[in-house]
Amino acid sequence: MKFSDSIGLLVLSAASTHAQGYGGYYGSNPYSGSNSDNSGDGDSEFGRSNFGGFELSTYRTKLIAHAVLATLAFGFFFPVGGIIIRLASFRGLWWIHGVFQIFAYSLYIAAFALGVYMVTQSPIDHMLHNVHPIIGIILLALIFFQPILGFLHHVQFKKYSRRTFWSYGHLWLGRITITLGIINGGLGFRFARQFPLAPPSNGAIIGYSIAAGVMWLLYVVSVVIGEKRRRRVKEVAPPTYKEASETGSARSKHSRQEYA
Repeated sequence: MKFSDSIGLLVLSAASTHAQGYGGYYGSNPYSGSNSDNSGDGDSEFGRSNFGGFELSTYRTKLIAHAVLATLAFGFFFPVGGIIIRLASFRGLWWIHGVFQIFAYSLYIAAFALGVYMVTQSPIDHMLHNVHPIIGIILLALIFFQPILGFLHHVQFKKYSRRTFWSYGHLWLGRITITLGIINGGLGFRFARQFPLAPPSNGAIIGYSIAAGVMWLLYVVSVVIGEKRRRRVKEVAPPTYKEASETGSARSKHSRQEYA
C-alpha cells in the first residue's frame, strides 16, 4: 500500500466517525433510545442538543478534529518521518526528518488541546480515569524530549562517528512513542464507544485499524532494513564524518548521516 493510500484511509476512518458513527446524526435524535417504545421526546440527558450550556454539535466537531489530527500525527507523519531517515539518502536528510517530526508533534499538541477541551466540557465525570487520556498525556510529555535527544544524537555522531547514549535514547523513544500512539488511537475509538456523546461506527474503527496497522508495519520494516544497511556500512568502515567533510566526499557524508 502506498503512503498516499494509507493517509487517505487514515483520514477517512477518522472523519467517518462524524458521517457514520453517530447513530443517525442526520436523521432522528441519535441519543433517544433505540427501543421502539421510547417516546423520543428528548427528555433524556443525552437526547438534548444543548443542556446546561453544553452544545453537542460543537463537542462532536471538536471530537472529530481531535481524532483526525491525532491520526495524522501518529498514523502518518511520525511513521513517515521515521521511514525516510532509515531508507532515504540525500543531503540535508536529517533536516527533513526533523521537519516531519516537529510538524507531527504540532498536530498532536493541537489534538491534545482539543482532548483537554472535551474532558473539561463533557457532562460525563471521571473521563480522565480512562487509559486513553492517560496515555495521551504520557505521549505529550515523552515526545517533548525527542527533538532534544535528536539534536544531541546528531552532534555526538558528528563528533564520534558512532551512536552514543543519546542516540539510543532518541531511537528507542521514537519507536516506543510511535507504537504507543498508534495503539492509543485504537483505544480512543474504544473509549468513544463507551459514551453516548459521539460513538464511532464499526467502519471507522476497522478503517483506522487497517490503515494504522499497515503504516506501523511499513515503519517496522524500514527500521529492520535500516539496521541491516547500517551493519553492512560499518563492515566497509567508511571514513569518519570529519574526514568526509574535509575531503568533500558527499556520498560518505550521506552514508554516515543515513546510518546514524
